[in-house]
Amino acid sequence: MKLLSRKSIQLLLLVAGLCAGTPSWCQTRQFQFEQYPVEVYKGRIHTPKWLHKNEDGEWENELEKPAQPPQVNFAGEYDLDALSCGTGCRYYELTNLRTGVDLREISMFDGGEPLPKTKDGHPFLTVLFYKPASRLLIAEYHLDFNSPDKAETCRQRYFVLEDGKLRSISKTFMFCTEENE
Repeated sequence: MKLLSRKSIQLLLLVAGLCAGTPSWCQTRQFQFEQYPVEVYKGRIHTPKWLHKNEDGEWENELEKPAQPPQVNFAGEYDLDALSCGTGCRYYELTNLRTGVDLREISMFDGGEPLPKTKDGHPFLTVLFYKPASRLLIAEYHLDFNSPDKAETCRQRYFVLEDGKLRSISKTFMFCTEENE
């Protein structure tokens, strides 16, 4: 049986001590996009109700702001878009491009003016990560991101889309991983 050297033990204790506060670089993503695969729909697309082409043929949202054309970018048949409603204001639209039906529950991630606050009083903005061929949705909650006297922190939660409904599959983690690409 080989014993660890004193330096090896010190290094292990140092790493263990650094990771005790659960920084993101010590964590791995709890769920992977590949764990929730789905076929990507390639049929006729129903244009979302909140999206239209202007007289110049360019796509705009309901606020007459430039927008991306409808495309499957989440859960095989959905168009998920983050839209701006002003400085520090963001809302989400989720449309099934196969049926044209909007899913309103995506509004739980909206951030108006003033920004929503966590239960412990931190204003936050939500950033969503998703892929066309996966039902997994990763929500990152960026806390105190525009507070000059506070350091920005991040929390993360995982959801899956099942039968047209978002279902949480995790608790809210008090850190965010860097592996969202």
